[in-house]
Amino acid sequence: MLGFGASATLAAWTDNEFASSQITAGTFSIVSRTASAPTFAEHPTAANAVTLPLGATNLYPGQSRAAWIQITTAGTVPGTVQLTAVAAPTNGANGDALRDSLDVRIIPTTAGASTTPTCTAATTGGITYTGIGNVPATLPVQTLQSNGTNVVNYCIIVTVRADSPSTAQGGIVTPTWTFTGTTG
Repeated sequence: MLGFGASATLAAWTDNEFASSQITAGTFSIVSRTASAPTFAEHPTAANAVTLPLGATNLYPGQSRAAWIQITTAGTVPGTVQLTAVAAPTNGANGDALRDSLDVRIIPTTAGASTTPTCTAATTGGITYTGIGNVPATLPVQTLQSNGTNVVNYCIIVTVRADSPSTAQGGIVTPTWTFTGTTG
């Protein structure tokens, strides 16, 4: 009787270790404030844009007005911000003439979170664009740290050029400035 009814059993000892992790995504959003709206808040659409208080009424050739906007992060991750568009609707031919007669100087700076910028018509630096419609679609990228640690200040100075045509009289331009934040 060879092998009849015989079975072989092999014993093996085993042991396991397990590891568990939780992975969460940070948050990224930008908020802004101006002199007329001094508390940082979200303004995510053109319909609820924060007012950039240029005080630019009854202007005439050679006059300038300035205003600042500060942008920071409200989320937990860092990112960047840049001015990506300027929509400048007008009230018709007079507004078109005014829009094309405006020089726009934009001065971006980075500062600590608790600072209030100084921005006047005499502020130096930045880049000047002839005609508000000629502000490029994208300006240089500015760095934002996480958790609102720093702010990016944009000083915007608008000047009616001395050679502005008479057809600009009575013109109205209502620019909306788009700032885009990005992370990753």
